[in-house]
Amino acid sequence: PAPREPTLFLLGGYTDKSVLAHAPAGTEGEGVYSVLLDPEHGTLETLSSSSVKTNPAFILKHPVLDLVYMTTEVISESSEVVVARLDRRTGGVEEVQRLLVHGRSTCHLQWDADRSHLIAVSYWDSRLTTFPVHRATGLLGEAAMVYRDPGAEYVDRAKPDRWEHLAHRQRWPHLHQVNRDPYSGQFYLVPDLGRDQIHLFSMLAGQVTKLGAVQLRRGAGPRHMDFHPRLRVAYVCGELDNTVTVLRYSPDQVARVLEGDYTSDSTDGLPSLLTSLQTVSTVPLKLATKSTIAEMRLHPSGQFLYVANRGHNSIAIFSVDPDTGSLTRIGLQDSLGAFPRHFNFDNTASFLLVGNHASDSVVSFRILASGLLEVAAKMKGLPSIVWLTPCRPQFLQTIS
Repeated sequence: PAPREPTLFLLGGYTDKSVLAHAPAGTEGEGVYSVLLDPEHGTLETLSSSSVKTNPAFILKHPVLDLVYMTTEVISESSEVVVARLDRRTGGVEEVQRLLVHGRSTCHLQWDADRSHLIAVSYWDSRLTTFPVHRATGLLGEAAMVYRDPGAEYVDRAKPDRWEHLAHRQRWPHLHQVNRDPYSGQFYLVPDLGRDQIHLFSMLAGQVTKLGAVQLRRGAGPRHMDFHPRLRVAYVCGELDNTVTVLRYSPDQVARVLEGDYTSDSTDGLPSLLTSLQTVSTVPLKLATKSTIAEMRLHPSGQFLYVANRGHNSIAIFSVDPDTGSLTRIGLQDSLGAFPRHFNFDNTASFLLVGNHASDSVVSFRILASGLLEVAAKMKGLPSIVWLTPCRPQFLQTIS
């Protein structure tokens, strides 16, 4: 058989840790690095580095054009969206545009339904910003709308620093991710780590309208969501209590959500868009060190769920019941580094690449038929990697 195509990974890392919401270990670097992963052996080859300021902590590839969109992670001033051209031969990126988000510590980007707008989520002051996207060029216009969470005015009033934030993670709202509902396609779900809620929004032609919220278990600190490809089941990771909650999605609640002013509780047994079915721990019962969840991803097959534990420095592995979507923890894989902030699958879904940002390393793991992980390769000297985006290289390259 013909060899499978390598995956070009774009890695985002910290360039100035003094302006972050936290105080991580790890080295300050150039910003963006590119690595080629060979799916035959899992080996890694460094291609290039590109200087992108400040702290490009999220990278989204345009679905067609050779463009990437990056967010800067800063709390001292407004974050920015950086648009850059991607050279898929070298893995280098060249900035072509930079726009203010009007929110701080921007952590996630998502397309709207027709890709006419890009949606940015800012963690520090809980804002959603929409940008018009030029259909032909992929370039952005100035912000169309900035939605300000009414609970987050505390940031402007009290001007908290990162030490207050670290001591009181739920003192004010923290929007962390935006997901288009994959089942109805008619609204967006946004985890709020500060209030243990999933907020619901309509986003049409760049206009953001709050539709309501679903209350989750108190103290979980919801960070990210993922959705089963076949079942009506959603997963949410609790950053603060090291859990994953399995939620049943109820299509019969969609019409009520779209009416607006929707409120429900996932735990009280009453009708809800999201109903809690199961909560599982991602770490051992007796934990010797402080640990928080950084990332959660469902394998494209829907058979396995992976979660990164910062502090315990592991990847929790769960099998997914094909009928109910419920989870069984089947393994805890050492991440072979400190603080696995992010990971992603290669384009063949045969390997998982982990960025250990506090030890300046990335590790590739082979995904076995059982879902368990087997170490394939480790690469050091990649400073503070906090995001990994898989792309297609322009031509095949021999891995040395």
